[in-house]
Amino acid sequence: MFQHFVITRFNLRKKDWQTTRTNTEVLTDKWMENRLALFENFCFSSLKSQTEKNFTWLVFFDATTPDVFRQVITRLQNEFSSFVPVYIDGMDAFLPSIVTEIQTRLTQPYLITSRLDNDDSLHQDYIKEVQLAFAKQDFMAIDFIDGLTLEVEPKVRIAKRSHVHNPFLSLIEKSDGFKTVWTHERHGQWSKVKQVTAIRNKPMWMSVIHMENKINDFDGYSKIDWKEIEAFNLDKGVLETLQPKVVTFDSWKRQSLKNQLRANWKVGFKLLKRKLLS
Repeated sequence: MFQHFVITRFNLRKKDWQTTRTNTEVLTDKWMENRLALFENFCFSSLKSQTEKNFTWLVFFDATTPDVFRQVITRLQNEFSSFVPVYIDGMDAFLPSIVTEIQTRLTQPYLITSRLDNDDSLHQDYIKEVQLAFAKQDFMAIDFIDGLTLEVEPKVRIAKRSHVHNPFLSLIEKSDGFKTVWTHERHGQWSKVKQVTAIRNKPMWMSVIHMENKINDFDGYSKIDWKEIEAFNLDKGVLETLQPKVVTFDSWKRQSLKNQLRANWKVGFKLLKRKLLS
């Protein structure tokens, strides 16, 4: 009845993307080595452990990716058959390539596409929960508003996070003339789309904050048990390294309160705007 594709972009060349937020040059061998480690330990491990296996994960790499890194990518592909690397000519080819890759595989009357950044993680039931929302909708986005956020450097912290129209959206639509979840990704266009189902109190995603982020900062709130991270199936070695480094909640309690107030205001305001659209 439907086919489900998760879509991730990786090291695609882009004219206005030259450095990280710490002014470190991107797309170098060192950057690629670090990013592949983040990908394997936080993102790949969470997709590989999904309880629902009926999906295809299209990950778009740049055509200039050196062979030494292609070997790592091939190893991951051999470990997890749903992981499909696609090599394309830079960011300009990204959206057209999504359409092409899906068209060559599409055989069902309905399509689900999910958005995932290469350094973030999904709850082990994410795919299952998205598919449970399927009801032959002509066009409907699924927005899990609540998630977690994990800071791995310079501090180690884990907390709740809430975000309307976040980078973990999924789109259910008819296969005829499909658009995919990425079509409305830029310029906040999801705020102008009426067909969005907001789901609360199911932490189905986890943003990972590290020094190579270009924009994201730690904006989590509330004290949570470290055990909540287990459902995201991160690399065990990484978890063993991170857990002893977790800072006490008391050391950032004031920031937590500020983050929570800001998050509640933003979520409430955006949900009100959405209500007015309907």
